[in-house]
Amino acid sequence: MEIHENFLEGCLFFNTNAFSRTLLRLAEKELKHLKISPAHASLLLLVYDTPGISPKQLSRLLNLTPSTITRFVDALEKKKLLRRETHGKSTHVSPSEKGLKIKEAVALAYQQLILKYTDLLGTKIASQLSLMILTANKKISEFPDQNE
Repeated sequence: MEIHENFLEGCLFFNTNAFSRTLLRLAEKELKHLKISPAHASLLLLVYDTPGISPKQLSRLLNLTPSTITRFVDALEKKKLLRRETHGKSTHVSPSEKGLKIKEAVALAYQQLILKYTDLLGTKIASQLSLMILTANKKISEFPDQNE
């Protein structure tokens, strides 16, 4: 058993949140010139890759609630970076003309973020950590009471 200076050093919850805040600061720095948040950039990249994607698909892929996706789409639509089309009960989200103009810049900023944290952590650790967190998130999401 490892000895820790305090109980937080061995706490997955605390350490993943602290790490997430550090990554968020790196991401905000890379995206600052575009005046969009890292979360909005992630959504935009999915919309660029899949024009006409549904909010439900975005919710699943980003692991965010439908109401959060609605707020994100509203904000990006207000900035004229996305357009939403509704046909009956189905809604589809696509990049707008203005949104397409910044597509390369968003992708480059995201790529720079990945290069930065990979450089800081090392390729092997960055890759392994990403896979471990993805796997752990899938496992913990299987528990029915985790959403309560």
